[in-house]
Amino acid sequence: MAKPALGKGFGALINQNLTNETLATPQAGDVVHQLKHDTIIPSDLQPRAIFTPDQLAELVESIREHGIIQPLIVRKASEANKFELIAGERRWRAAGVLKLEKVPVIIREASDKDVLEMALIENLQRENLSPLEEAAGYMRLKSEFKMKQSDIAKRVGKSRAAVANTIRLLDLAESVQELLMASQISVGHAKVLLSLKNTDQQVQLGRDIVSKGYTVRKTEKIVQKLLAPPEEPHVAKRTSSPQYKKIASTMSDQFGTQVNISGQGGKGSIEICFTSKAELIRILELLGQEPLLKD
Repeated sequence: MAKPALGKGFGALINQNLTNETLATPQAGDVVHQLKHDTIIPSDLQPRAIFTPDQLAELVESIREHGIIQPLIVRKASEANKFELIAGERRWRAAGVLKLEKVPVIIREASDKDVLEMALIENLQRENLSPLEEAAGYMRLKSEFKMKQSDIAKRVGKSRAAVANTIRLLDLAESVQELLMASQISVGHAKVLLSLKNTDQQVQLGRDIVSKGYTVRKTEKIVQKLLAPPEEPHVAKRTSSPQYKKIASTMSDQFGTQVNISGQGGKGSIEICFTSKAELIRILELLGQEPLLKD
């Protein structure tokens, strides 16, 4: 690799040919600068919103003893003489606690889309994001940068169904999202609650999960009862073997909606339920079908 050019300003010292996977890590030939801590600002593209005091305290002690071993990654900010964090916000926060005047940084050129993709990839690899932070990151890629769910899935190394179901967590009632953020309910609980389109039912069952300690399986049974239509006496009740029920449960997780399988003697049917046109379109996309529905 060619030696970094000197005497041409910051632009000549920035590594221009990096993928989003390497954007956030030091590379051979990078020039490390010492910048004043107060010239660096956090990025509003950072998907991680929660930094726990315990984790930060551990990092503070490590930096106090060893210093900042890995430089922060920044880019020039729109504000004059300021730099925006691309990676290393925890190190930057810890340095602030220690009142360090300067911190080591590497300066990159990166678009907003590059920064958001990189931040998602880095945090997902380190399992630093909560489910809702992950969902919000995917939604920003989808809404602000017009990325398809299939493209997002490729970028972050997950299945399209996983990305779609994570984004759906943003459809939860706000109070239920707060329970999930506080880890009072699990992602499994949240996915089951999404089947309830009635917000009041969703909120009440969310509270019951916390107060009564419902398991995901117990929550599923309650939701099934809430969604089950009144039985008509002249309609024969569908039968479903334990094996079919297990398959239906797996498919329900994949599609994020109720799935029923019934049959006898090697014949039967699969029913995938939807409660709105938007949900039908989402299911069709998961099945790889191009929706031909008009609004």
